[in-house]
Amino acid sequence: MNIQHTLFYKWLLGNSFAVLVGYVAWLQGWIELILRSDASYLSWAIILVFGMFWIISTYHILILNRELTRFADASPQGVAANYFAKLQSKSRNQQGAPIDQNLLATTLRIRLMMSVQVVGYVANTLILLGLIGTVVGFVIAVSGLGDSLGQGENIDRVKTVLSQIVNGMGVALFTTLVGSVLGGIWLQVHYQMLLRAVTDLVVRIVEHAEVEVIPKLTVNREAAGADAS
Repeated sequence: MNIQHTLFYKWLLGNSFAVLVGYVAWLQGWIELILRSDASYLSWAIILVFGMFWIISTYHILILNRELTRFADASPQGVAANYFAKLQSKSRNQQGAPIDQNLLATTLRIRLMMSVQVVGYVANTLILLGLIGTVVGFVIAVSGLGDSLGQGENIDRVKTVLSQIVNGMGVALFTTLVGSVLGGIWLQVHYQMLLRAVTDLVVRIVEHAEVEVIPKLTVNREAAGADAS
């Protein structure tokens, strides 16, 4: 299997499984229960942010898939071609000095990771939003319990307070569940795929430069020096 297809198939397999699980949850009424029971609307906020960054992370996965394809096809365009061109320019400017690509390789990885790290940050933020929902839910539940103790045992009041406690527990549990599933699992899987793809691409580019590009540049430079003499 070509390297460019591996990344796409991983994305397709992971998201197909997640969509299947979500569809089953929808048929069982669990998603409707979660959204109906969350009086804080934090679950809606988590879902909205997740949807935005799911699209963004998918876009970056497709970009990396394209770069892997370009590298495999030895395309004159793309990240790999630009990296090799910079090595050639560095070789000309050094005028015979040995070529060290450590700094260029580090710069390449940093540039690729800049757009990927935000996905990992948002995934962790969604988990934190779920935990914030837990705190908010317990505050709602405890405040209802405090009102009940302060105003006696009127049966209607008790029913109202019990409803408030149930709503608070719904907020506490369901926001944590939504944040953990969407941020801690689904979006985190996207982030790990992006991270591995960036690492794989950089390693392949650097290895190819070390084995193929730099030796050819050295030979051409020596040949040019011999012709000049």
